[in-house]
Amino acid sequence: MRLLVISDSHHTPLDLDVSNYDAIFHCGDYGASESYLLKNNINFVKGNCDSKGDSSLLLYQFGKRIFVTHGHIENVKYGLDRLVYKALEKKADFCFFGHTHQVTCFQEENVFFINPGAYPESYVEITEDKILIYKKKTVHPISYRW
Repeated sequence: MRLLVISDSHHTPLDLDVSNYDAIFHCGDYGASESYLLKNNINFVKGNCDSKGDSSLLLYQFGKRIFVTHGHIENVKYGLDRLVYKALEKKADFCFFGHTHQVTCFQEENVFFINPGAYPESYVEITEDKILIYKKKTVHPISYRW
């Protein structure tokens, strides 16, 4: 299993090798890439700069509940409490979010919270046993158990 999490690509055209991943998640501010996301069956939410899409998604994939939001509604630039409470309320195993353009990865009450930062500068890949944070082409692995 291999997942890709990206966010805040804005006007950067997406050109991903979707065959490398079992699922891809875009956490909003996708800019002009809506047709690309739809054509490639990429899970996405709308950000504060987008006009189309759901404001959040709760997906059950690979035996896990995945909550995806952009983060502007939860005011993540001013703290993560609202996001944490919402993810716990949704009984999520993973919470993917964006908006701040800052890579973030932490665990709170058995929920992994991941902000992949701004694509293509940074993004996150998840496998069965690692969270791989790519930032400025440098990999920062975090071990965990799916």
